[in-house]
Amino acid sequence: MNDHGDTDFSRTVYSVPSQRSGTGSLHRLPVLVVLRGAQVGRRYLLNESGLVLGRRADRAQLVVPGDAQISSMHCRFERGPDAAAWQVVDLGSTNGTVIGTQRVATQALHDGDRLLVGETVLKFTFHDELEEEFHQAVDHLMNIDDLTGLPVQRVFQTRFQEALMLSTRQQRPLAVFMMDMDGLKKINDTHGHLVGAHTIATVGKRLGNIVHAANGVVSRFGGDEFSAFVPNNDRAQTLELGEKLRACVGGEPIRKDAIVVTPTISIGFAVYPDNGSLMEQLTRHADEALYRAKAAGRNRVCD
Repeated sequence: MNDHGDTDFSRTVYSVPSQRSGTGSLHRLPVLVVLRGAQVGRRYLLNESGLVLGRRADRAQLVVPGDAQISSMHCRFERGPDAAAWQVVDLGSTNGTVIGTQRVATQALHDGDRLLVGETVLKFTFHDELEEEFHQAVDHLMNIDDLTGLPVQRVFQTRFQEALMLSTRQQRPLAVFMMDMDGLKKINDTHGHLVGAHTIATVGKRLGNIVHAANGVVSRFGGDEFSAFVPNNDRAQTLELGEKLRACVGGEPIRKDAIVVTPTISIGFAVYPDNGSLMEQLTRHADEALYRAKAAGRNRVCD
């Protein structure tokens, strides 16, 4: 986490470098698995010597949104003198850190220990690299849209909430986009659904390249619709980015074998805090702006 508390909202777990030894043996990687709570199934790899778990993305490296009983800086996981030894240190949290039934201040961790933080149950365990590859493959199946390679809406909504919480606390703006491709039905009717699917996939990748470069997240909302958020964009910057997104779709034809199609995209946007302070308010405003863009002739950006 950098000095400004910025977060890579697109990740689901912390990446880990290869830890194979020269003999090819597999090293065991410490990991926290959410067994119960709003983030059930999420994994946090403990790939640094000390990591804070909490609710605030500007103060914790292991962020657990959606649990109001977790403190902003709830507890810290620390590596011991032995690389395989870990302990948890409570950071004066309101509701405490509980292992089994005992509230702890500092406690060594053992494989299989279950921790209660707020209303979230975490399991401390170890994965070897083969197990981690398996879990990453499962993560991909569960969390990534096969057609576009973008996060699915469930992941997007979690990242959106994290980003909004951070923007609120840092008093920074946040851009929200709702986007709908123009002319996909005609492409499907004229060239078939395989060409239509290829068009959606290409548009998704183009949008993703631009949004990810701006430290935001974009997701396929359904069919040929997309949603996105980008931190630290005021209204003027949001409009400029919206035009860039529109141009990336309509500015270059999409080719599938000998077939060439030229879709466009209509975009509506909202900006926190001008258009609302809640995720639902911002999404509704961006969606209403999208309908205005389509009603005004499509292939345009509206707020």
